[in-house]
Formats: sequence, structure tokens, C-alpha cells
Amino acid sequence: MALRAHPDPGTSDAARDRLLTAAAACFAARGYAGTSVRDITARARCNVGALTYHFGGKHKAYVAVFEQRLAELTGRRVAALRALLAGDPPELATVVHTFALAFLAPLHGSARGRETMMLLLHEMVDGQLPADMIARYMMQPTLAALADAIDRACPGLSPERLALCCQSLIAQLVHVLQVQRLREHGRIDAVPAPDIDATMHHIVRFTCAGVRASIEGTGA
Repeated sequence: MALRAHPDPGTSDAARDRLLTAAAACFAARGYAGTSVRDITARARCNVGALTYHFGGKHKAYVAVFEQRLAELTGRRVAALRALLAGDPPELATVVHTFALAFLAPLHGSARGRETMMLLLHEMVDGQLPADMIARYMMQPTLAALADAIDRACPGLSPERLALCCQSLIAQLVHVLQVQRLREHGRIDAVPAPDIDATMHHIVRFTCAGVRASIEGTGA
């Protein structure tokens, strides 16, 4: 029986890495529907059969991109929060500011970070991933770490109100990212670009006030 020929003469993990990098760039720029297998393989300098060989098709390559990027993104956010808990209980404002900074860092950070944000924002619209994947890889570990940090900084919230405070903070930050994405695509030119420093300052103050008000109203 003849051995199956490898579709990419480079054979190896190098070809797979090139395909993964190329797929991430294409999906971030055009979304899932706007990206073809040929777009990815051309960018990766591989023949068309290489994507199927290494990933089993376009959708599995999309999932593989998110497995990698969600792990990176979540790891940074969780590590930033855990570092605060290594010593004495942190100030609530420090927890919120640290988390917001880690969350929004891709807006003014590396090209890879911005690419990851674009991938996530496209996915919010396209919805191509397995239903529980973002929850499992990103939302659950991030919410758990954030809830732990807020509870250490400002104990007294019921589990239900603590969860709501965490979700409120994340929703504010997601909105900032979404506005940035729409502006980059020229869809809301009438909306002024967010001043990230001013926005961060407001989010910290607003969230801290909300957390403290939630504690005061726990018995209501």
C-alpha cells in the first residue's frame, strides 16, 4: 500500500504553524465567511491540500486558532489578577484597574493582541465556534479569577451580586472594544474615538461605586 503523500513539501510542524498564523490573520481581517481555504494556504505559502492535511478543513482550523488565542488571552488576564492576591488583600480600585488594563491591552499593545481582539469581535457576530468553547476557555476561568479578586478586595457581596458585578465590568470593556472595531471599519465615524485613559478612569470609578452599593443593598 502506497504511503499518503504529504501535501506540503515542508512536512513538519513549521507548515502547521504557518497555516495557523495565516488562518488567524485571514479570519481577523475578513471573518469566517469572508475567508477561503485558498486565502489561508496562499498566505501560508502552502498548497491547498495542506489545510485539510493539518487541520481537517477550514472550520477545524478556525477552532484551532481560537484554542490557541483564547488560552493566551485568558492566561494573561488571570495571571494579572492572581499576582494581586499573592500578598495582602488589594484595593478594589487596583483590582478593577488591573483587570481593565489587561482586558484592553490589545487596543494599544502588540499586533498579535489586536488580531486576537478582532477574531473575538468577528466571532461575536459570526458565531462559528462550538457553543461552550468561549465559555470554557475564557469566560469561566476569567470570571472565577475576577470574582475571587473582587471578593478579596471588598468582601460582603452575595455570590449572585458578585457575579453581576463581574459581568457588568466585562460588559463595559467589551463595549469599548466593539466601538473600536466599528470605527476601524469606518461604520460609525460620527462616534468619537474613545479616550482609553479617560474611559479606564471612568470604568474603575463606576465599577467600584457599583460594587460598594451592591454590598450596602445586599439585604434589600
